[in-house]
Amino acid sequence: MLRTALRPRFLGLLALMVAATLVCGLLATWQWDRAHRAITSRSEPTDPAVALEDALLLGEPVTNERAGDPVVARGTFDPAEQILVPGRRIDGQEAVIVVSALHVVQPDGGEARLPVARGWMPAADATGPDGEVDPALAPAVPAGEIEVTGLLEASEAATDGVSGHVAQEIATPLLVNEWGEPMYSGYLAQTSAADGLSPMPAAQSAFSRGLDWQNIGYAAQWVLFGGFFLYLWWRSVRTAYLDQRADERARLEASLQPADGPAAPGPTASAPTASDPAASGPAASDPDALAPTPQNPNDPKDVTGVDPDSATTR
Repeated sequence: MLRTALRPRFLGLLALMVAATLVCGLLATWQWDRAHRAITSRSEPTDPAVALEDALLLGEPVTNERAGDPVVARGTFDPAEQILVPGRRIDGQEAVIVVSALHVVQPDGGEARLPVARGWMPAADATGPDGEVDPALAPAVPAGEIEVTGLLEASEAATDGVSGHVAQEIATPLLVNEWGEPMYSGYLAQTSAADGLSPMPAAQSAFSRGLDWQNIGYAAQWVLFGGFFLYLWWRSVRTAYLDQRADERARLEASLQPADGPAAPGPTASAPTASDPAASGPAASDPDALAPTPQNPNDPKDVTGVDPDSATTR
């Protein structure tokens, strides 16, 4: 099999597959590095807060490198644009997150909405007499222009919609349908204490919680692709090797057989049939023709059939 692998055709194919594997390895390393940088940057948010316009532009996605960055935004809250997100567990207790829309002035004079998780409250404090979450129990938004400092987070995946100002995720696609657009793609988790609310802890979005499984999954995929390229080369060499062995075996078997094929079995004695001319001649029909001619006693010939008078001594 080694001789088959060392053929020029397979050596060229090996070089191509190795190059493809190296590219996959570089892409896997890049994805792993992105995941590692995102984890380390979120675990140590020591950088000073930057202005929202310097950290995220309207329409840009919140990448894993930006998620968790300290950001400061300035704008005004709309009291009518506020939802509650129950079902969270913070500091060992059931919590409800309060999310409000901050209207941020754009360079062109317009406004864009930035969802702000202003803080959280115990689930018992946000539950009404009927046992359901009551948005009216949440603290009201502050009036006037305000400066909010928090951690930039990516939108969570949207599963359920917004019903009665209650949602299950902090998902900007749902909030766009509820509040309107334009809207930033991420949200701000406020770290400063708000009235009646506890400050948000770091990494409350599913995107930035713990390991970044998305980039880790991409890295694993590139590793699998690289291994698959090498497997294709090995499979091609093995197939060619097995085909060569089969051809050699067929030629060997053909050389061991006679040129005219296998020998036919020899003839066997059989009784004459009626269609045989020798069997259908006069001798076959005349019994006397088959009987021997009697010897004449007066015949001078020897019993051997040789005439004594004609024999001479030489």
